[in-house]
Amino acid sequence: MNNNINNIIINDTTLRDGEQTAGIVFPVNEKLLIAKMLDEIGVNEIEAGMPVMGGDEKKAVKEINESGLKAKIVGWNRAKPEDIYASLDIGLKFIHVSVPVSQIHIEYKLKKDFRYVKANLISILKILNKEGVKYSVGGEDSSRADLESVIEIIKIAEGEGAYKFRYSDTVGILNPLKIYENIKMIKSGGKFKNILLEIHTHNDLGMASANSVAALKAGVDSLSGSVSGIGERAGNCALEEVIAYFNFIENRKIKFDFIKAKNLAKIIAKITGRRIQVSKPIFGRNIFYHEAGIHTDGILKNPINYEAYPPEYVGAKRKLLAGKHSGSSVIKYKLNKMGLQITDEDARNMLAAVKAESVKLKRCLSNKELFVLYQNLKVNMKI
Repeated sequence: MNNNINNIIINDTTLRDGEQTAGIVFPVNEKLLIAKMLDEIGVNEIEAGMPVMGGDEKKAVKEINESGLKAKIVGWNRAKPEDIYASLDIGLKFIHVSVPVSQIHIEYKLKKDFRYVKANLISILKILNKEGVKYSVGGEDSSRADLESVIEIIKIAEGEGAYKFRYSDTVGILNPLKIYENIKMIKSGGKFKNILLEIHTHNDLGMASANSVAALKAGVDSLSGSVSGIGERAGNCALEEVIAYFNFIENRKIKFDFIKAKNLAKIIAKITGRRIQVSKPIFGRNIFYHEAGIHTDGILKNPINYEAYPPEYVGAKRKLLAGKHSGSSVIKYKLNKMGLQITDEDARNMLAAVKAESVKLKRCLSNKELFVLYQNLKVNMKI
């Protein structure tokens, strides 16, 4: 187990990879608002955008960098001089340089060879060394590259002075067992001493968070992801999911304000017009709603029976529902809370009517509907 998990670096890419979600645009004022909230949440690094895009993007990154936040403000760059100088031009002190490392990307995207990638990276990093800024190097498509190539790029990055290397599962093809194995092999094969490792995963097969957990347990030092997991295609690793696992399940104390993160997720959802799914882990509205009879009975006896962590940890509330799948215990509980001291027998006698009404409505009953049903049954002497 990675004993440094409590002190991992949290790198948030909501404003860069998150905004690269097809159809999402954050104007300058919104990017600044999001950056300030990320800072309050407790992220260590904010990947603010790509200055080389110019216009509003360059202006936004500049304003974020000059806004006095505690987090390090990072500009994302290709390994091209024009990208680097665009970042330097607005005074960035932390710069990320991304290079393709898989044969697929080198051959089909760059139309170059691996020797070119290495030589070009060295020339770019020498520019950064001359300027005296701190920089990280990202291995684009690391998960489809051979490990020897990845290790070679990390060695170049470490030798030139990079403080961190990003291992990227760019198209989200890995599984937790494989990513754990890869990170272990990279660490043992490279024997790196002066460079940190970061994990950056995508969710194309629904495993971004699990893959990030596995990489952290294998020993990476930094987690890259976004709030709610927004990002290209199926999205990025959702930071809150990974950090919640370590904080709530393994009792590792990673600094992260879940309440503020949830508020930010709601703001982003409003800005983008993309609602948070009601069953979304950590932030979903319904994740502490219980209807099934076995579950509600267990919750009433002790919430730990069916909840992995308390709802107040993430600013949520527990809700017990009466519907088709309910048992009598929740009916008694809900009516008692309304001030109606009904018996176990009364609740059992109501159960069939509650189920029938729920089937008719195709949903659970509201408290008012449950109360009216009780009153009608009482009048008709059925309870």
